Amino acid sequence: MAPSSSSSPSPKNSRYEQQWQPHLPDECWESIFKHLNNPYDHESLSLVSKHFPFHHQPPPHQPHRLPPHPPSPSCPPPPLHQPHHHKIGSYYTGDINAVLSQIASFDLPSLHSLDISNHRSCTFLSHGLREFSKKFPTLKSLNCSWTQQDLVLIAECFPNLEEINVRYPKPSVFPDADLQVKALTSGLKMLRKVDLSGTNILGNSSIFTFCQNCVFLEELFVDETGSLSNIGIANAIRQRPQLRSLAVRSKNVTYELIDALVCLKDLTCLDLPFAYIYDEALCALAEQGLPLRKLSLRGCMGCG
Repeated sequence: MAPSSSSSPSPKNSRYEQQWQPHLPDECWESIFKHLNNPYDHESLSLVSKHFPFHHQPPPHQPHRLPPHPPSPSCPPPPLHQPHHHKIGSYYTGDINAVLSQIASFDLPSLHSLDISNHRSCTFLSHGLREFSKKFPTLKSLNCSWTQQDLVLIAECFPNLEEINVRYPKPSVFPDADLQVKALTSGLKMLRKVDLSGTNILGNSSIFTFCQNCVFLEELFVDETGSLSNIGIANAIRQRPQLRSLAVRSKNVTYELIDALVCLKDLTCLDLPFAYIYDEALCALAEQGLPLRKLSLRGCMGCG
């Protein structure tokens, strides 16, 4: 016979409520955190456990995100435990320069990636990034898309970057475009992955110089970028035959571009959005036996 539930203390017993403290092992909390994608879920969870701030530690494969509002002295932020990736979400309303300076005071020897994308700051985060770079000069990955940007300062602070995302800067026109190109082509030579979609700084000559100088480049995204022509793109990507991923927008995919693409023997991902492309061109690409795993032709016409 199942034990009677009547033996359990009554929920109305306030004394029992005070003495009874629910406990979950740290492993259980970690399992719960793996399923939390929305930072606002943390607020509800904090009502369940008074020890939530002490348990809260992002898994190694997830970025650490700051709360939506600046922490107050009475409610300090949860401790950081050497996250690999630090993301300051666009929902954060505090002073990001101050936050970057504060992060620089933490002991985070394994931090190698920073995401400050989609922020509405009317100026580039120069002060914060300078302070941040003093502590983390070997940063490997930076995402500052959809924000104010300064490639000259980025190259100065983080010359060892391997990944950079500066897509769709705000405003869309870079000031001092010549200096920005020089910083990109000469100051960031370790780049393996770069997203320059929606910028105005690249022309045929500059993208050629960029591909020529960045000898480790493997992934290039130049959708809606400057005044690139098929010949300009073709000449550039021939400088980097080890490219594995390429996204480029061209009004017409010509045979000059196809001839260059078939030289990329390691190409696994190709995105040619909103282009006019002939079936013959696609067949010529397919016949080369490239190891493509993903081919995106969204918005394309002329094929099929």
